[in-house]
Amino acid sequence: MASDELSATTDVVTLAKHADGLGTNSARRLEEHGIETVADILIAEEGALTDVPYVSDLRADTLREVADEIVDDDNPDPLVDSREVVIEATLGEKLQVTLDERDAWAKPWTVIEAPEPTEWESDHGNNWHTRRLRISESPSGKESARECDLVLAGDGIRIEDPPVKHVSHQPDAPGWGVETVGAVGRVSTASLIQLQTDEDQADAKPEGDDSWRKYQRGEA
Repeated sequence: MASDELSATTDVVTLAKHADGLGTNSARRLEEHGIETVADILIAEEGALTDVPYVSDLRADTLREVADEIVDDDNPDPLVDSREVVIEATLGEKLQVTLDERDAWAKPWTVIEAPEPTEWESDHGNNWHTRRLRISESPSGKESARECDLVLAGDGIRIEDPPVKHVSHQPDAPGWGVETVGAVGRVSTASLIQLQTDEDQADAKPEGDDSWRKYQRGEA
């Protein structure tokens, strides 16, 4: 059982002294692969933990469980700068969003669409990013669940309702201001596979009407 004194920023070598099933040697190997803190365990992409020598599927699951105990999902602190969380977020990641002028949502939201961020350079030589993530109440991204867009534009982050189908979204559309975004974990392997399958199917749809159905069946 992990100590109550541990936090998301605790290094993995210190974690090894408190958590059963993780030795110092394994912690050092995690560090060598860029997984240096409890936060890194939580936000590691699927397979990143088991790519480390001697970290089995069972040990990886144990590490995630211990990290989940340390970081309280009901009231997590952002693990890094909120803008960086949005820029680096990947499919299946769970994000806790706190709004400027509204109560925070009690549960994390799941990233169900994660297009690459766009980087811009101003006339003054400053770099800034834009990115529009689709997030869902449901870890599996079911259509019945509530969905929103998490939008990063320059220094600001906002939440917007998804655009109406076939209607382009204006980049200056109003939304709810976001105070913080924290990465607090990832969905289960099964949910991630479903999200990846949905993404692959969406990518397979050619432009135009519903002829994509024939396309998927090999009739077009």
